Amino acid sequence: MMNMPENVLDQFDHLYKLQPGVATKIKNFILKTFNYQPKIGILGKTGVGKSSLCNALFGKDVAPIGHIESITRIPHEYPVGEGSGNIKLVDLPGVGESQERDIEYKDLYSKQLPELDVVLWVLKADDRAFSTDEEFYHNVVKPHLVQDKPFIIVLNQVDKVEPMDEWDLNNSIPGCEQQKNIDAKIKDVAKKFGLDTKNVIPVSCRKKYNVVTLVETIVYAIPKEKKLTFVDSVLNENRSEKAKEEAKSGFFKEFGEFTNTVLNENRSEKAKEEAKSGFFEGLGEDIGKSLAGNSGKDFGKTFGNFVDNNIVIKLLNEVAKHFFPWWPFS
Repeated sequence: MMNMPENVLDQFDHLYKLQPGVATKIKNFILKTFNYQPKIGILGKTGVGKSSLCNALFGKDVAPIGHIESITRIPHEYPVGEGSGNIKLVDLPGVGESQERDIEYKDLYSKQLPELDVVLWVLKADDRAFSTDEEFYHNVVKPHLVQDKPFIIVLNQVDKVEPMDEWDLNNSIPGCEQQKNIDAKIKDVAKKFGLDTKNVIPVSCRKKYNVVTLVETIVYAIPKEKKLTFVDSVLNENRSEKAKEEAKSGFFKEFGEFTNTVLNENRSEKAKEEAKSGFFEGLGEDIGKSLAGNSGKDFGKTFGNFVDNNIVIKLLNEVAKHFFPWWPFS
């Protein structure tokens, strides 16, 4: 749970024209969103680099993942991440075990998958066959994936794809022929799993290759209200400007929808009349856009009916800086 001076959020109590109870709802919404702990499910056979992936993403190794038979039969949750909110990594068992276990795991997956915000399936890029993973996915996992549940395959250890000696050590990128083989592997995996190629991300945790792209892919995939705390949890070096902007955009869209509902329900008759004039609405729209681009436009438009522009700018900057030092507020 994030800690911050109480008077920061309490400033919402003094916003112009907010009726009693509205400020409390807004503060509770902020606290709930900023303290949300995304659940990231991770699958893959032993030795594919699940632990190294967690370290590359979050700067922290997790407890043993799938190394001992007795600990793989139930899901385990591990808090990881460098942000104050952190995330929960859920180690799901099953890949590469027996057919008997598949029956046992079907019930487990039916209960666990709906609770996850995103599922990462780790494969070794230099493996020649993925028949075990493919069979387990189609027979056990896929039937229990909720519609539109973000599912991303992480093609790990791409630096080992032949010809290995082509790897550009100076720039830490694949060589020309190596890249062609990686692209072919991506297409092959996507076809076998029935996915779009954009959901198969090649990385090398050891070489720190393409981890930023994986972060961006996850951020774009997860629900808008859960983007912030995921971005906050990853290593700073993995937070691209694209990821930050997407997280900010997701928050403002969610906040805009929330404030639209709450503020309109509690709007005074006087405020309704002023809103009709378009003055406060237009002012707020400009403020929201200046703070968060087009993603903040609707939020500012609604909020502009209730508060002075200088108060909005000061308060949002103060709240944002307390919660997320990396947030691109100026």
